[in-house]
Amino acid sequence: MAASLAGAASADFVDFTGQVTDLGGGVTAIDMFANFGSADNVFLNIFNSDVDNGGAGFQHDDFTTLSGGNGSWLPSQSADVAGLNSLFDSYVNAGYASIGASNSTSLDPNFLDNGDGLGPFLPATGGWFNGNPDNVISGSSVLIGHFVMANENVADFVFAGSIGWKASSETTQVEFGSSSWSVPAPGALALLGLGGLATRRRRTR
Repeated sequence: MAASLAGAASADFVDFTGQVTDLGGGVTAIDMFANFGSADNVFLNIFNSDVDNGGAGFQHDDFTTLSGGNGSWLPSQSADVAGLNSLFDSYVNAGYASIGASNSTSLDPNFLDNGDGLGPFLPATGGWFNGNPDNVISGSSVLIGHFVMANENVADFVFAGSIGWKASSETTQVEFGSSSWSVPAPGALALLGLGGLATRRRRTR
C-alpha cells in the first residue's frame, strides 16, 4: 500500500515529496521525488543532502551484499535477479527510470569521501548527479532516491538537500534551490493506512 504527496506547481523547482510503501515483513520503502513546474525542466544534481531515519540506517539488497559486502548507494548495483530484489535495496538516483548498468547516477566527492558510497548511512552533505549529461533527465517529477528501512524507523525519516537544475535542455544557465520533506503527522502507521495526509516541508531558493 502506498501513499504519496504532491506539491503545487510553479515555473521552476517546486519541492521534494515522498511516497511511502509498506513492503511487508516489517519493511517500508520511501521513494523521494524532485518536483518541477514544467516537464521541460532538466534535473542535474542533489548536493548538501541530509537524509536520516533517527540513526537507524537503511537496508541494501544489491550485487555488493550478494557477495558479502556492505551495500552500495549506486542504482547500477541494484537488480532483480536470483537472490536480489530491488524493492528492498536502498539507492540514490539521478532521475533515471530504471536500475542496473544503464543507470548513470554518480556520487559526488562529499559522498565518496565519507563512506565510499557503501553502507547503511548516507554521509552528511553527500550528493549525486547524472553522470551521463548526454542523457538529459527532464520531467515534472523525477525519482531521486529509494530508501528502505524497518517500519519502526519510518516516522523519523527526513530528507533535506539542495538541487541543481536547468529550465530546459536549450539553456546552459544552472538554477539552484533547496527543500526538505518528512513523514507527515500523525506518523508512519497512519500514513500507511492512508490517513493523515498532511506534509511538513520547507523550500528555499
